[in-house]
Amino acid sequence: MPQPPRPSIVDCLIIGAGPAGLTSALAFARTLSTALVFDSSSYRNEGIAHMHTVPSRDHIDPYEFRAISRSQITSRYATVWFEDATVVQARKKFLTLKSAHLGSREREYDGFEVEDSTGKTYQGRKLILATGSQDVLPGIPGYAENWPSHIYQCLACDGFELRGRPIGILEFKSPMAQHFVFMAKNFSSSVTIFANGEVEKENEAVKKALSVCKQWGVGLDERKITRMIRHGGGDDAPGGITLEFETGGPVTLGFLVHKPPTVNRAGDLIMQLGVETAPAQMGGNVVVKDMFNETSVRGVFAAGDTMTPLKQVTVAMAEGLKAAAGVGKQIGEEEALEALRALEGAEGE
Repeated sequence: MPQPPRPSIVDCLIIGAGPAGLTSALAFARTLSTALVFDSSSYRNEGIAHMHTVPSRDHIDPYEFRAISRSQITSRYATVWFEDATVVQARKKFLTLKSAHLGSREREYDGFEVEDSTGKTYQGRKLILATGSQDVLPGIPGYAENWPSHIYQCLACDGFELRGRPIGILEFKSPMAQHFVFMAKNFSSSVTIFANGEVEKENEAVKKALSVCKQWGVGLDERKITRMIRHGGGDDAPGGITLEFETGGPVTLGFLVHKPPTVNRAGDLIMQLGVETAPAQMGGNVVVKDMFNETSVRGVFAAGDTMTPLKQVTVAMAEGLKAAAGVGKQIGEEEALEALRALEGAEGE
């Protein structure tokens, strides 16, 4: 569908074109609301060949998923535009707004302005942060070369394809590692915890969880890892990963399970806007205050990995829809209030 010229002020600026941002964009398109989506072409799942647990799109290349989603929006709808640009500045700004429902009536509006890496600026009434998160990889030699094709942070997402091969669980610093072990036992009879140094046995919760894992027949290797070596890759030759240690011989596995910490990919924008986030030890996610994903700053909404600790495609899509609904609801309420003010002004004349 041919698109009309983009208005100088759109209803919403959507920063991020992953599953959350694309779903928000589709929601705006379906309601004939205007939105501008910024795609930085930088994604958390770079290097992943297939995405999973997405109905009708299971085992699809994430690049293909994004391309199909974007094409459906631009070919069928005329009120959503895309900019292949990286937003580097975001700020509140008073805008001169004309109401679509009250003729040429103008008013000053507390909206937003963003700036991309080339210095170009864009304006919108509302803003959705769908910027996602970024994994902070440990400094173990060879780790980065094996991520994400031989080191998986989600067994539900990636374990099925390599079922039956030896699995390693990297580190055991939290009782949550017990859950990884439990899931791994569904995929392989050979599961070993590689603590990469002594387990924190003074932590009673960790100690208890480790006892449970041993009861399940899971091995424990506390040697310090010195290097990780990658072997092959791909569906036809999945290869594996070899761990070398300070002492003793190496171990070769089908893959490792490890969930490194994450940080918000657009932490600078979050700081510029003054949006509240959870403590770093709790994940640092953007805090939302209601079911429509509005943040602590009026008019700023968040969606996907930016605001949820459960970082999965279908979850991100749902959160993107909720954020778009929140924007639409807030704009509708503002327009209703403006109509009442106009009515009261007319009656007072």
